[in-house]
Amino acid sequence: IGRDPLEYADSEKDLGVLINFSFDLNDQIDALISKANQKFGLLRRTCHFVQDTKRRRALYLTLVRSQFEHCSPVWRPSGKSNLEKFDSFQKKCIKWILSEEEHSYHSHSCHFRKCRQAKILPLSKRFDFNDLILFHKVVYQDIPLELPNYLKFFDGCSRLRSTHLDDLCIVSDMLPRASAPNLLKKSFFYRTHSLWNSLPYEIRSISSKKLF
Repeated sequence: IGRDPLEYADSEKDLGVLINFSFDLNDQIDALISKANQKFGLLRRTCHFVQDTKRRRALYLTLVRSQFEHCSPVWRPSGKSNLEKFDSFQKKCIKWILSEEEHSYHSHSCHFRKCRQAKILPLSKRFDFNDLILFHKVVYQDIPLELPNYLKFFDGCSRLRSTHLDDLCIVSDMLPRASAPNLLKKSFFYRTHSLWNSLPYEIRSISSKKLF
């Protein structure tokens, strides 16, 4: 700035989110999991006397999983390896909640069953949920953020003789490029418009953010 040279930084934190030069958000993901591990370790040591499942669940949601809520639509993992990091972490936490730390949740179906038993969404589904909450606010103009130009409400025109789309479905004028398909697929609006369309019409038609 002026005559003073700026030092090079591998990453920078903006509004609590670590951004690096390649925008891959791996630094943010690793930092969050590390912090959540510290919080969980502290929780286990200081609340070892808590044996009730409901209380353990409340402690986990309040002190540990809350670390993953801030700006998750911005940084949420989309690659398989990063999603597995979060799944592996939550498996460990659910074992503690259910007092089954000696058990092995060896399969996805077992993990999902234990999540249901603990009444906790798998983290991949929680990230989807947070995406949809923000998308709903954009659609119903509850926040000063608009849909990008390439996304539009379905107007009834389709090349297909029959279509499952309705007036609250959102369609894209843009398709992922063959040379770099993940750039668009990983973006918030593109990935979430498909999730939005998969919801029942009765849910998408709820304009109140409190009821959605």
